[in-house]
Amino acid sequence: MPTSTTWNAEFLDQMRQTADPLADQAVAHLVTTEGREAAQRLFDLLIRRIEMPLDELPPSLKDYWEATQQLPDWVDSRRVEAAHGLFRDHGPKFLLFLYYKSLPLLYCCKNGAQVLVQTSRLAHNREDITIFTRRIAETGQFLIDVMTDGGLQPGKTGIQSIQKVRLIHAAIRHFIPPERWDTERLGMPINQEDLAVTLMTFSVAVADGLEQFGIPEPTERLESYLHCWKGIGALLGIDERLLPTDLASARTLLETILKRQAAPSEAGQLLTKALVEFAERTLPAERMDDAPQSLINYLIGRERAQMLGITPPAGCLPAAAPFFLKSLFRAGERLEDKIREPKSVFIDWFSMQMARRMVGYFDTYKQRHFEVPERMRQAWFEGGG
Repeated sequence: MPTSTTWNAEFLDQMRQTADPLADQAVAHLVTTEGREAAQRLFDLLIRRIEMPLDELPPSLKDYWEATQQLPDWVDSRRVEAAHGLFRDHGPKFLLFLYYKSLPLLYCCKNGAQVLVQTSRLAHNREDITIFTRRIAETGQFLIDVMTDGGLQPGKTGIQSIQKVRLIHAAIRHFIPPERWDTERLGMPINQEDLAVTLMTFSVAVADGLEQFGIPEPTERLESYLHCWKGIGALLGIDERLLPTDLASARTLLETILKRQAAPSEAGQLLTKALVEFAERTLPAERMDDAPQSLINYLIGRERAQMLGITPPAGCLPAAAPFFLKSLFRAGERLEDKIREPKSVFIDWFSMQMARRMVGYFDTYKQRHFEVPERMRQAWFEGGG
């Protein structure tokens, strides 16, 4: 069982030189049996398709596919259901936290940010900043896929999204040219420490966003959310020693890695620029164009925001945006409890308008709409359960 004493510098240094043997072996076997060009075509296919292209997967990936079909046996299905219920209740807000807290925290990680930049350039062979904004949009779709009711059952969308991401990670490690990656200095591309900090930002950091906006939730429900993400992390190939058992230890692991890795970097600032540009296009109100910077400042703290090249915007409205939204969250929750109509809560509208505007990226680039399952649509827009 992992403890905070496990996560010392020596162990985490070791994790930076450790990747994912199962997926790495699958890609290596694919290259051996199908050839490098065929493997590269599959990588391009995985990058360009939102869904897993099952009908085009080569037989050489059969063992990998079968080994990653379901969550570990120790995952409690009742807690997964509770996690999905929490997301159904707060999904629009969680998407907002994903973009303004989770991703900025990851961009603070100097070494990990390098591989995010390299990945996008490897996949698209371009310098256009839109290659980063597209990946940002896709992250929201991944969150919805794994948080959809029943999505983590074998063969369902959430499981397939995890399998696809894990395979992409292995392909990236295989195809990044050695001259463009200093393993000794940066660690392996998408190594275990980077995977662990990503998991923490998607789980405990997002859950803690509720507290930052004064939204109460029972601890048991938040622990279930972490438990669900532990299962997702295990299926993504993360070492179980990097899967905390409770919220307190998850916060410890997140802060431990951030203290090791957070530093200003050109890569982190480039990714943040793409995030802010993406956010400004998807925000529902023109008068809140500076809200991305204000929200990032509020959610990750000024010191880390400055690492990303973000300084508090001038003017009263941008500076007040987090506190304005905080009051709306609080009022919205009271209203929601009173009349049980999520559509009347402004912040849900605000967040989902942002999500809806992401559709354009999929329409023009991947010929596919951003998908929100019907039950979520009902809960978020129609007041259904």
